[in-house]
Amino acid sequence: MSKKLNGLGLPELPIEEFEPEIHDLDDIKDKSGGAKTFAFIGSGQGGGRLAKAFYDLGYRKTVVFNTANSDLELLDIPNKHKFHVENEGREGAGKDQNLADAAFERRNNEIYDKLREIIGENIDGIFICVGAAGGTGGGSIHCLARVARDYMIDNEKIPQIGFIVALPTREEEKSPAVSRNATKVMLALDKKVKDEDISTLVVVDNNRIRKLYPKLTMKQFWPTINGTVAGLFHIFNVLAVKDSDYTTFDPVDYFNTVTSPGVMVMGATSITKFDSPAEIGRAVKNNLEKTLLAEGLDLSTAKVAACVIVGGDEIFDTVPGLMTNLEYAFSTLASMTGEATVHRGIYCDDSREKLSVYTLIGGIESD
Repeated sequence: MSKKLNGLGLPELPIEEFEPEIHDLDDIKDKSGGAKTFAFIGSGQGGGRLAKAFYDLGYRKTVVFNTANSDLELLDIPNKHKFHVENEGREGAGKDQNLADAAFERRNNEIYDKLREIIGENIDGIFICVGAAGGTGGGSIHCLARVARDYMIDNEKIPQIGFIVALPTREEEKSPAVSRNATKVMLALDKKVKDEDISTLVVVDNNRIRKLYPKLTMKQFWPTINGTVAGLFHIFNVLAVKDSDYTTFDPVDYFNTVTSPGVMVMGATSITKFDSPAEIGRAVKNNLEKTLLAEGLDLSTAKVAACVIVGGDEIFDTVPGLMTNLEYAFSTLASMTGEATVHRGIYCDDSREKLSVYTLIGGIESD
């Protein structure tokens, strides 16, 4: 029951005493330990699994969307990081990207609010993970790219938006619907890069992956692939925040590489014979042959690259001429990437008995 106040005669309302629960926009903290704070959006079954791999590495500003609630339930991440995009009573999109596109557009305000709840304000960039051939993932690219861009701008951030997209296998491409979907998505993403609607495009080629990992069991396949893609990304982010007694990989150089407009590729290899420049130069080339990413890219069109080498104490202390040999490795990458600026890093990991070479090449022109 309200009562009249003296003077103005205004009622005293019980609601005035109620204190609403206000959530901190940065309530969910990044635990990756990296130089930069990235958020990851997964859409569809494949995109959701890839986003989970980043979540497992500490990138907790991760949210997964799907039109199929059953796919969301299979992901072992907290429920608040999941969002079911209801599709007029249908379960899933059934390879129909137009259906998924319409469903995401109907829920775009709620999707924005979900980003606000999970991502918060303290981010440097957003990566959207999708499968090119799927209905939900491929159908969501336009809505998610726009919402992510608006979200960054609204939070007074430079809209660094990237896509990590997985291509179907050749067996999957025998389906006309799958082939059409993949072609449609790749053309759309290529245009977004050229129009600077997004900055970075990472293309995961499942055909190439099957060649690199021919002995994986069905159970091992997707966790291994997703973990490797996320792990390569993570290694550079972590190294960029570490000091080195030799050559430090600068955080600004890292961010400029990972956000350079164009296609980005990552690679890693180990060197056991490191007493000659030829062996190390061959390892850098082998590194790029072993990348999980799409074939057919002209690396000479790259704008920027990074090469980080990690070795053990004993290697750095006992191998004569090693610095000269490492310089050759950096020169090899520079020659393969044309006019690209090549950033360097050399780090010691005490007990490591080998040299590991990690490469990151950004701003490659798509064909």
